[in-house]
Amino acid sequence: MRRFLQIVGGLLLALVLVVVGAGVATFGGLPPIPDGQDVAGVARVVKDGYVAAFVLDIGDGKVALVDAGSDPAAGALLAELTRRGLGPDAVTDILLTHGHADHTAGIKQFPAAIVHALGTEVPLVEGRASGHGPLTRWIPAKDQGIRVTDPLQDGARVTIGTRTAEVFAVPGHTAGSAGWLVDGVLFLGDSADATKEGTLLGAKYIFTDDAAQNHASLLALSERLAPRRATVKALACAHTGVLEGGDALFAFR
Repeated sequence: MRRFLQIVGGLLLALVLVVVGAGVATFGGLPPIPDGQDVAGVARVVKDGYVAAFVLDIGDGKVALVDAGSDPAAGALLAELTRRGLGPDAVTDILLTHGHADHTAGIKQFPAAIVHALGTEVPLVEGRASGHGPLTRWIPAKDQGIRVTDPLQDGARVTIGTRTAEVFAVPGHTAGSAGWLVDGVLFLGDSADATKEGTLLGAKYIFTDDAAQNHASLLALSERLAPRRATVKALACAHTGVLEGGDALFAFR
């Protein structure tokens, strides 16, 4: 019996070491989320645990969100609204970069908001499909009552108050991952990570459906936006903060 317990204990220890090692390899050396940072006068970073959401002032006492965080109670986002003297109904629109739960959990706290996502991402957002990455494939699909009210096609433009948001398909991290360009700020969700050196990395492999497709999508996005390069003022990533200017995207290889 003692020998059996030693074997089980050894296996559990090995599993813990693998998980810790994977975490260090995935997140180690990346810059922290800059909670409260102003992004080019367009958005404010709201840190929600290990993920960022972004609040956009759209005029007339209204705001929009890029993603809705990992907290079903949306505590960090509601605190940011309170700081502005606003309540949940001030959120008119939520722009989703993709359907993983750490980006959609807070949506139900904003019942007045229109939820925008690429049409190809709707099944994941609504819990009718699961991911296909090394880790996400083991997380079963579950309907959390979240619904996309505005499914979009690649290249669509959405007017949100005083701002215009343009959506770009960036498949790979998930089937319907999107980048949103709003007044020169490109919100990339989990499709890319910023580094401390100011460069851009592709999506984290362990959570990504197809890393090769993700890489190709970022290259394609770089080429697509190249004619407007001078207008890209910042790159906003969901787990590693913000890069000034667009150079990191256009240098991505």
